[in-house]
Order: sequence, then structure tokens, then C-alpha cells
Amino acid sequence: MTTNKIDEKLLSGATTPVVEWPLLIPLDTPDLPLLDLKLLPGWVGAFAESLSKSTETPPELAAGMVLVSCAAASARRLRVMVTPGYFEPTNLWIVAALPPGNRKSAVQSAATAPLITWERDQAALLEPEIKRITSECKTLEARVKSKRSMAAKEKGNTKAEILGREVAELETEMPEIPVQPQIWTSDATPERLGSLLAEQDECMAWLSSEGGVFELLQGRYSSGIPNLDLVLKAHSGDSERVDRGSRPPVFLHSPRLSVGLSPQPDVLRGLASRPGFRGRGLLGRFLYLLPISPLGYRHLTPNPIPEGVTANFASGIHAMLNWSPAVDEQGVERPHLLKLSEDAYQEWHEFAKAIEVQMQPGNDLDQITDWAAKSPGAAARIAGVLHGIKHAHGNPWEAAITAETMGSALELMAVITHHSRAAMGVMGADPNIAAAHHVWEWINRGHHHNITVRDAFNALRGSFNRVHELRDALEVLEERSYLRVIEIEKKGPGRPPSPIIQIRPELAEAWK
Repeated sequence: MTTNKIDEKLLSGATTPVVEWPLLIPLDTPDLPLLDLKLLPGWVGAFAESLSKSTETPPELAAGMVLVSCAAASARRLRVMVTPGYFEPTNLWIVAALPPGNRKSAVQSAATAPLITWERDQAALLEPEIKRITSECKTLEARVKSKRSMAAKEKGNTKAEILGREVAELETEMPEIPVQPQIWTSDATPERLGSLLAEQDECMAWLSSEGGVFELLQGRYSSGIPNLDLVLKAHSGDSERVDRGSRPPVFLHSPRLSVGLSPQPDVLRGLASRPGFRGRGLLGRFLYLLPISPLGYRHLTPNPIPEGVTANFASGIHAMLNWSPAVDEQGVERPHLLKLSEDAYQEWHEFAKAIEVQMQPGNDLDQITDWAAKSPGAAARIAGVLHGIKHAHGNPWEAAITAETMGSALELMAVITHHSRAAMGVMGADPNIAAAHHVWEWINRGHHHNITVRDAFNALRGSFNRVHELRDALEVLEERSYLRVIEIEKKGPGRPPSPIIQIRPELAEAWK
């Protein structure tokens, strides 16, 4: 910790040292890099930039929600082969947290509009077929009911057996009524999500401008018992059996769920302490963005998105949704395989090695290894989505992912890594950040001004076992300019004086 040495008499009240304080960096909104929307290819980058400007919202919000919409489309048809035997699907989980009033719903509505129009168009195309098959089923059901009734009334076994076989044959011939296409949902229990995945080719997006999804996952409808198995497997594409109550169970071969959330930052606080959320790896699967709120600095001047930009975005998403699937030797539909060029793989491998080093004890990512260990895979997924965007109107599986595309994905991941590290701190995953919150709440609540480290430790002994643990928390607060820890010069024999915790003057003034 950087500390200042000062004569004890300067803190006696008669004389106050004149010091210059750096910019205050709030604990929940650290100084984070901005996301460059030019990293998003062509029609997606143009739309995200126009959307951000038209709504006067941070670029991170537009980028996150637009990327998830593209991932919802690409995950249906594309997966990435990083190395032989190592594959990543192209679904993404993104959280962009912003305070209320930041037009999050408007951004999400614009980003998801092409998904809604595609669903509507597909429903219109399927409607005649659904009506025809529904009518056919009703006729067959009536025949089955009639023959079953006749069989029940027969006194002789022979005739009853013949009617029974006819009923079984009719039930075998019963066609399955097509399901209306659905790409996304904003509110579904894990159980309902399993049914949606089963009905929609094992792909679904969960999109919301609120954080209610975390309440659902914690077990709002299951006595507070987290139900995470399906959701976790739907991130990685692992197989899962879904029991659907009175309906037959479904075996999902490779469920792929994309998630796009824009909750309030307060929703994130304390998530790491919820049962199962961190220990089972739920929080480590999200890519976090903590944009700076522009409230108070907006021009409030309408700046509509150009019609051509909106049309190109919708056309691109629809083209991705209309890609044909790959079909294996058994006639089963599968996602197409994307491969990395040699240069792209080298860039990805260097990134993965750098992340590995950062997870070592004492390095930047050592407190969030659960998130960091998944970041190389997330980078490969983003590269797959960006590649799909570039080739939306063609066949992306016919071209390798280039080093340029991988470079853009890694630059996006570099920004996301800074934001995710801060977000994990807000959620309580970084113990130093959580401890800093606790110390500041105690200081602020008690209006403690110029208190010694020794006195603070004695007051907080129930939370800190050793003084160095308290000093680690104070270091976080000092880095963000909430306070200064001032070493007092020792004069004469005896025990050295305890350092003084000096509060930032304008914060202390607010207590008066």
C-alpha cells in the first residue's frame, strides 16, 4: 500500500496538510476501458453505432445486446473447432449492467426486433400447414375414439383385439403438429426452458432488460432450491435429459442457450454468495460489461437510426437464421463446423497462454479463475459469431476464421476482461472488493474521521482476523481515493503509533 508519512501534530486539528486528491473512482464503477464498436463487422457495427447514438446510451450496451442477438442466430447453425477434439458452440451469455433510466429496454427492443419479425414471418408461412395437420389429427382422434369405444363394447376377444390393433395403427399414423417457431424468451422457468429447447431445435435465447433471471435460477418456484443443471449444460452444449411432467421426457443432444441481460448494477451485488451460483460455475459463464451511465450529460436530441442501417441489420440477422443445417450420415441435422486459420489459432493460443499466467497467485485474475478459465473459450465463440456476421449472406462454414476476425474477438475480450473482473468484484467474488465495501460502509455509517488503523481493526475484528486483511481492504479504498492511510513518524521508544485513516475531505464534509 502506498502511504504518506506525516508528523502527528498535523493531524491534531490545528494544522491540516494541503494535499491534492486524485479523481474519486466509485467502488461499483471503476475506471474501465470503452468498447470500440468498430470491432464489430460491417452491418452489425454500423447498426450498433447508430443505435448507441440514437438512444444516447453507452456503446457497451448496444454491443452486448446486438452480439447476443447475432449469437442467437449463429448458435443454431455454427460451432467452432479450436483444435481437433475441442469444440465451442457460438452461443453467448452477456450482462451489461446500467442504472435505471438508461433506455435499456429501447436498446434491447431494437437489437431483438429482427428475431421477432423472423418469428412472425415463419409463423405466417407455417400457419396453413399447422391448420391442415391439426384438422387431420382431429379426424384421426375421432376415429380412434370411435374404434376404442367399439372395442370396449365387444364381448368377444377376437373382434376387440382387431379393433385394438386398428386403434394402435391410427395412433401411430397420427402426425405431429408443427410448433410455432420461437427464437427467444424473456421469462421462463428452467423447466419451461427445457421444453422450449426441445421444441426449437435445441436453441433458445433468454433476453431481458431486468435481472429476474437470477431469481428464477435461484429457485423462485422451487422453494429456493437452485435448478441449474439444464442452464449450465445449455451454455456448454452438453447433453441433458429433460423430464416434462405428464409429457414424455426429452433427451437434448446439444442444447445451446444464449443470454442477454441488462439489469441494474444493484442486481449483481452479492450474487457470488447465492448458493450454487459461483461454486457450480454459473457466474463464470457470463461476459460482463459495466458501462458508464451518461445520465446528466445527454443532449436529448432525437437522432433516428437511418432506415438503410436498420434494414441491413434485419436482413443480416434473417440471413443467419435462414442458414441451412449440416446433415450427418444418419440424416440428423447438426451445426456446421467452423475452423481457424493457422494464424487465427496462433493468436488465440497466445491469448490463452496469457490468461493462464494471469491466473497465477498474485496476478490480476487469480481471484476469478472460474471466469478466467472460460475466457479463451468465450473468445473462440465471439470469433465464430463475428465470422458468421461477415458471411451472413453466404456459407460461413466454407471459409476459415481469419486472424483479422480473431484479432477483433480478442480485442473485445480484452475490454470484457477488465469489465468482468470489476463485475465479479461487485458480486462479491473478489474478497478484497467485498471487504472494501464492508469497511467503507462501517466508516460511512459511523462518520469515522481520522481514525487509526488499530481502532478500526478492533471495531471490525469480527470481520477481519488479521490486521493485514484490513490493510488489503483499505488499499482498495485508497486506490479509488476514498481515503489515505498516513503513517505517523515514531518519536522516542515504545510502540509505534498506529497509521491514521484520513477520509477524502468532500466525503467527510457530506457527514456534517
